[in-house]
Amino acid sequence: MSNDTQWNLWEVFVQLKTGKAHEHVGSVHASDKEIALQNARDVFARRDKPVSIWVVPAESIIATTPQDNEAFF
Repeated sequence: MSNDTQWNLWEVFVQLKTGKAHEHVGSVHASDKEIALQNARDVFARRDKPVSIWVVPAESIIATTPQDNEAFF
């Protein structure tokens, strides 16, 4: 956790039907993975009942930049 009062950021992915891909639906703040999962359920499973929910620490995700895309595509 950083020096400020903000909890860690977790990215949330849900699978709405068995066999379908997980899709990113948003993010939550939480102190640990169990709280992140509970927060994700509270926020993202109200209307739809997902088959599966993944929470991933945002700091663990690596992504391309627009400049990377120009080099590869």
